[in-house]
Amino acid sequence: MRVVNVDALAGYSAALDALTARQRAALVEIVFCYRLGGLSVTAVFNDVGTLREVVGYVPDEITSAVTRRYGVDLESLVDGHARFYVDGDEPETVLLGFTYSAVGQLEEWKRYRRDPDCKQRLLIDRFDGAGAEKSTGEVERAGGSDLWKGPLDLPNKAYQAGLQVIFLAKEEKDQCYLRILQK
Repeated sequence: MRVVNVDALAGYSAALDALTARQRAALVEIVFCYRLGGLSVTAVFNDVGTLREVVGYVPDEITSAVTRRYGVDLESLVDGHARFYVDGDEPETVLLGFTYSAVGQLEEWKRYRRDPDCKQRLLIDRFDGAGAEKSTGEVERAGGSDLWKGPLDLPNKAYQAGLQVIFLAKEEKDQCYLRILQK
């Protein structure tokens, strides 16, 4: 399902605004992240071709993934630490995230697992580029609008455009998310 009214979200991300009409039409989800006072956006597509059109080179971990969604943090493409996301590769894994250096070297990858004790939470495990465990069980939870610390008018604009909004936040970090999808 495509995010139809992307224009309603204009002005929050120069990188999102810069996508071509065809790339914008291919969006299936948009995830705004507010961390440490800054806003970034992950554009999610359902085909690797559109992702490649947006980012150029797509790492092997992403192109070889068995997935329905390909995400990229658009702002990360200019800060030298490109972040990509694909669906999980196991039933309990919801999402996999990969961070690459400016020269395309895998720096870190994350596994987002379902919390068996709470449907509203994900548990995030972090690994370095070589696969060594850095941390396990970092909690990210879904909840109400009080979780969102970014621009307060952003969720309202999404609602007014007829879009679905899901609020998420990390429990131990100053980091929250707005997942925006078509209803």
